Amino acid sequence: MDLQHRVQRIRGAYHKDMNDLLNPFEGTYVYTNGNTSLKIVLQKKKSFNTKYYEDMIIGEYQYIENGIEKINTLNKLSINFTDAWNYSVGANLIITAGQVGCDECLPNEKALSGGLVDELTHNNADLIIRRITVNGIQAIKILVVWRMKYKKETDPMPPRASFPGGEYILTKRLER
Repeated sequence: MDLQHRVQRIRGAYHKDMNDLLNPFEGTYVYTNGNTSLKIVLQKKKSFNTKYYEDMIIGEYQYIENGIEKINTLNKLSINFTDAWNYSVGANLIITAGQVGCDECLPNEKALSGGLVDELTHNNADLIIRRITVNGIQAIKILVVWRMKYKKETDPMPPRASFPGGEYILTKRLER
């Protein structure tokens, strides 16, 4: 399947990443600013969502703010979920220059669109992942946009996500 185009989802089919467009996004990436850091580990995985199989990028993350760990879901990578949407990061929509979310993309550049879940606060975010190079080092630039939660006027404010939305540049790390 060509992940750049929407196709009819056929029950039991396998929507495979035939051109390995997801592979370059795999890896461990780290953002640091003083004693605040965001670590994201991304892996390609075959998933079954009760209707069809699909290849996707899954991931987990750790956020440390002012030296205090706010959230760490990295241990979920050792769990083999059948439905990859159970991981904290899930993405498999390839976007290109001119499409929403790929405003800064260069011609022929492919970015990845997906979602991110904060399991502590149950907040959800839209996620865009672009591959970039920083000082000769592979990196990703991510955009995290937390979705608004609706509440009644009399309800208490829902909890804020465990880390701020916005743009982050994370450099690729070699795992030992």
